[in-house]
Amino acid sequence: MKAQEGHIESIITRKINGEITAEEQVVLNQWVADSKENARYLKDLQSIYFQANKKHIDKTEPIDVDQEWRKFKNTIQTQSRTGLFNSTLLRIAASVVLVATLGYFLWFSQFRTNTIEVIAQTWGEEVRLPDNSLITLNKGAVLTYPKTFSGSNRAISLTGEAFFEITRNENKPFLVNLSQSTVKVLGTSFNINANGNDNKIEVVVNTGKVMFTNSALDESIILTKGEKGTLIKNTNMLTQTFNNDINVLAWKTRKLIFNNTELDKVIKTINRLYEAQVSFSTDTDKNCNVTVSFENQSLEAVLSVLKLTLDLEYKKSGDVIEIIKTGC
Repeated sequence: MKAQEGHIESIITRKINGEITAEEQVVLNQWVADSKENARYLKDLQSIYFQANKKHIDKTEPIDVDQEWRKFKNTIQTQSRTGLFNSTLLRIAASVVLVATLGYFLWFSQFRTNTIEVIAQTWGEEVRLPDNSLITLNKGAVLTYPKTFSGSNRAISLTGEAFFEITRNENKPFLVNLSQSTVKVLGTSFNINANGNDNKIEVVVNTGKVMFTNSALDESIILTKGEKGTLIKNTNMLTQTFNNDINVLAWKTRKLIFNNTELDKVIKTINRLYEAQVSFSTDTDKNCNVTVSFENQSLEAVLSVLKLTLDLEYKKSGDVIEIIKTGC
């Protein structure tokens, strides 16, 4: 038991210092999932350093680590009296905060110096990594990666959607850290959709193979060309299927292909690609099948083609478009 506590203590310290590995993250996720008090403890501990981080960046006030520690100590002592924390967590807290406090300024300086964050302002933004791998980001995606891959692996993190073309290196696996999951590859190309507002994470393999891991349950699947892995975040359900969405990369290629596809599905795909707000009026028939393709065409051009093809009528109010009639 003491060995396990010491291992968790070490992992949390590395987490605070930004040095945690993908394997350690899996162990930490499981420890957090074991109890609410574990999760609350980790959240409170991290908040000290996130707040100090923010103050340092904004330069609105100096960092007083001692004061932040006193606040945290008062919090956990109060929670200990109410039964929310046990003595083990208190001991870990004291040890972790001591180590992290001593190393905080060094860690923060190194983190800002060695880490790059890219927030895609539009679709198709490309990032060339230090190993020559190429990542294409969809609008709003956030990519964080080191200036050099100096460790035993090539670890980056992603929120949002991106397409990866990874340079093969069998001696240094490539890891993509996502919310509640990781993707591990040697050299391949694949698409990840990990938008923070969605309840699912999807990985579709274009070439090669990847390992898709549910961190909470330490459960993994191997995906090969043409396969899709889906993680439902609120249930931790991980599934493996064949990808039947030929438009999964439409955000990158700007090509849409519909082959006898239901109109309702066509509109959903168009909304996703163009960030549009197209809907049906209550009594409009959606039971039309569409066979058509588009390439680098505007939303207005796409709707015009559908209008001619299906004898479709719609009305527009600002950015909202409502289909009021279909000829099927």
